[in-house]
Amino acid sequence: MQQVDRTKTLEELEGESWGEPSFNSRLVIRVHELRKQPLNEFSHEDLRLLILQQISLEFLLPLAFERLIMNPLASGDLYIGDLFCSVLQVDQEYWEDHIELKNELNEVIRIYNEARKTVEDQISKYRNNDM
Repeated sequence: MQQVDRTKTLEELEGESWGEPSFNSRLVIRVHELRKQPLNEFSHEDLRLLILQQISLEFLLPLAFERLIMNPLASGDLYIGDLFCSVLQVDQEYWEDHIELKNELNEVIRIYNEARKTVEDQISKYRNNDM
C-alpha cells in the first residue's frame, strides 16, 4: 500500500476541489469542510463520517485501520465501536476490488474477536468467583 502524506488534505491528494456545498445540510457542509482538512487532524468521528458516506476510502480506510488495530472499539461521537461499524458498512464490491484493504479489515476483525473472547472469559471467571 502506498504511503500518503497526511499533512495534505483530501482535495490535495485527489487533485479535486468540490467547491462550496450546493446543498444546505449539516452533513454536506461538514463533508466539504473535512475535504479541506489535513488527514493528520482527522478525529475518529471525522473518519467515521466520511467512511460511512463512502468518500475517499482509499485514503481513509488505511488511517482507520491503524486506529482500529490499536483499539477495535475506537469511537466517534455516536457509540463505542462506531468507527469499526462504519468500516463494516462499506459496500461489498469495494472489498472485492481492494483485496489488500480487505485483508486489513479481516485483521481488525481477528483482533476484535480475540479481545472479545478474552474479556468474555474474564467476565465468566469473575461471575463464577462471585457466587
